[in-house]
Amino acid sequence: MRCPSCISSAVIYDQLRGEYICTRCGLIVVERMPILKPEWRSKPGEEKIARAEMTSGLDIAQHDFGLGSKFDVYGEFSPKRRAELLRLRKVQQRSRARSYAERSLRDGLIEIDKLCERLMLPKSIRMEASALYRKAKAEKLTAGRATWSVLAALIFITCRRAGLPRTEREITKASKELSDLPESITLKQIRRSQKFFSKKLKLETPRTSPQDYLNRFADGLKLPRSAIEKAHEICSTLPKGLRSKPSTLLAASALYISAEGINLGVTLRKVSEVTGVSISSLSQTVTRIRKFRDGA
Repeated sequence: MRCPSCISSAVIYDQLRGEYICTRCGLIVVERMPILKPEWRSKPGEEKIARAEMTSGLDIAQHDFGLGSKFDVYGEFSPKRRAELLRLRKVQQRSRARSYAERSLRDGLIEIDKLCERLMLPKSIRMEASALYRKAKAEKLTAGRATWSVLAALIFITCRRAGLPRTEREITKASKELSDLPESITLKQIRRSQKFFSKKLKLETPRTSPQDYLNRFADGLKLPRSAIEKAHEICSTLPKGLRSKPSTLLAASALYISAEGINLGVTLRKVSEVTGVSISSLSQTVTRIRKFRDGA
């Protein structure tokens, strides 16, 4: 979801008010959205519903959809009784995934949860990525592929479809704990898997705009509001010959030009380290944008 006022994707859901709010400009995008969850409140004259009678609903991010029984072992128990309950819980967890296929699905969904947590992605992304992973497993598209590359590719596709600015390098770094390969090879495998699943699952991955990355990159560079607004103006007036460049490269170039215009002392190397684009590509793009603006 994007803000219609500032075209930012930094829109959050306020559960208390039931509204979608843009954290960049403060606009209330959607008011009073219904919450599709079990009713916990009781109306006047009605008996209060006990929590034990309510259900949390199906959870697609769990291999058994959250229908398996669970029990707490951290109540007021003696150490001996707690140790017994811990052993019972371990046996119970193993029984929830008996076959290899169930264990493989469970482990994959757990890793999706961890990756989304490292990337600070919302629950909606985790649910959508879990649904895509289930579909890929059902169609036997994951056979012969490293699990980490499959999960990283599906999360990247989900972020693109949702309009969330997450770069390939960010997802690659988040996947480093699962992959022992160098970062360059990891990035190539994730790109290869992303193209494969986009084609096989018939998923459209819309191109992100440079404006999607400006706020996040500006936070890393600690740029003021005036520099961000100038960068937005630069990105909105780019010529057609430059719009085919990667969005991250265009956003980094616009921020460098805007920061240099107000003498903030930001170097190409610092912008390259924060944004993940190479210094040579950044320098060439900055030169081309300057030539266009000087000519304009």
